[in-house]
Amino acid sequence: MTTVPARAVHGNERISVERRVRDLLVRKAVLPGVVESVDADADLWELGMESLAMVGVMVAVEDEFGIEFPDERLTRETFRSLSMITDAVMSLTEEDRP
Repeated sequence: MTTVPARAVHGNERISVERRVRDLLVRKAVLPGVVESVDADADLWELGMESLAMVGVMVAVEDEFGIEFPDERLTRETFRSLSMITDAVMSLTEEDRP
């Protein structure tokens, strides 16, 4: 039986989370026509994201992943890119694991 290195599993999990975040933003019509194909590190604010959209993204991500962003994470930087949102989700879901 072949075992998969832990970092590969974590990498696959990251890809899955990032895909879910991207799909969620597409469903919520955040930056329509942009989010579908933008690089994960692209600055969403430079692409036109606004504060009200960020609040909608925050609520949608919390619902999708069953997490709650602590006050110190409710910043523009947390929601700067798909990668940053993914990092926050992974960090918060890891905190919930036993």
